[in-house]
Amino acid sequence: MTHLRIFRRQSPVEVLGPGKRAVIWVQGCPFACPGCIVPESWDADSGETLPLHQLAAWILAQPHIEGITLSGGEPMMQAEALTQLIDNIRQQRDLGVMCYTGHRLETLQQRGTDPQRQLLQRVDLLVDGLYRQDQHDNRLWRGSRNQRLLLLTPRYRTAVAEQLAVGDTSAGLSFVSATNGEVYFTGVPAIAEFRQQFETQMQQRGIHIRV
Repeated sequence: MTHLRIFRRQSPVEVLGPGKRAVIWVQGCPFACPGCIVPESWDADSGETLPLHQLAAWILAQPHIEGITLSGGEPMMQAEALTQLIDNIRQQRDLGVMCYTGHRLETLQQRGTDPQRQLLQRVDLLVDGLYRQDQHDNRLWRGSRNQRLLLLTPRYRTAVAEQLAVGDTSAGLSFVSATNGEVYFTGVPAIAEFRQQFETQMQQRGIHIRV
């Protein structure tokens, strides 16, 4: 694979994993969870297609980041390309990898494709499970109670333990005001239907919201 289809990328981000991170939201998701905060990322034919070398160069150019976070969309739909991207990056820089997936870890291990298992081998911290709106909760880097925070390597053991010692609650949201007047927000909201409520309030003020 030489390209990756993405919805968005942003760096640095401090609300989607340990430390400062470069975040890539991949394009395409088969789950379409009700209440998903980024339904724009579902359509596998939408988004932007970028060469892996361009994405790798962008990540390597980010100063002071500890790692990358793969969100979406569903990263496991583009497992082969993401595996290659991680390998390209780690040839030059030791960056940690956090990944979100709607699959359960056990399902990927037992019935996943070879590229999906290859990607898992490169992930340090995994958030697994579908987002369930009826189980929405205020949790660290997760949106609903069924989602798990899984250490696949020791890399983030201390960082996660320190965060959970403070409290298993949302890391918060970050907001960016673009020059075109749009407002972007990043993170996992502590309350259900946050996006809809926030968009309504901002639209009343003539401000367009993007995620």
